[in-house]
Amino acid sequence: MPATNGHILIVDDNQEMLDIVSLMLVRQAFSVSTQSRVADFIHEVKELHPDLILMDKSLGWADGCDLCALVKTDKDLQQIPVIMFSAYHKLKEDCLFAGADAFVEKPFLMAELLKAINALTTPGQVNMM
Repeated sequence: MPATNGHILIVDDNQEMLDIVSLMLVRQAFSVSTQSRVADFIHEVKELHPDLILMDKSLGWADGCDLCALVKTDKDLQQIPVIMFSAYHKLKEDCLFAGADAFVEKPFLMAELLKAINALTTPGQVNMM
């Protein structure tokens, strides 16, 4: 199995978004898992134990901020960086308050997303998102 830059879990209720971002990240040598709807989110995250979670704020079945807070308050998962994204830039503060490590506004450039990912997964990097 080829070496990867890490395992990213993408959570979004838009299948097209999941497909596009997954493809882009796989091309950057990341291992990717996707979730469009999860009955027991924390159980799924514990099973996958990704290096980073990339999650939409507005999910049809849940609020991404609520899910982020669940991750950040779980002692087994709280060290996993979470990047939240949304088309509504005014939600950035809500996402960061919920515990997100970074926020990226949609639509985003792949370079912008990779910068945020690398800032959170590269040892010694300081997050300035």
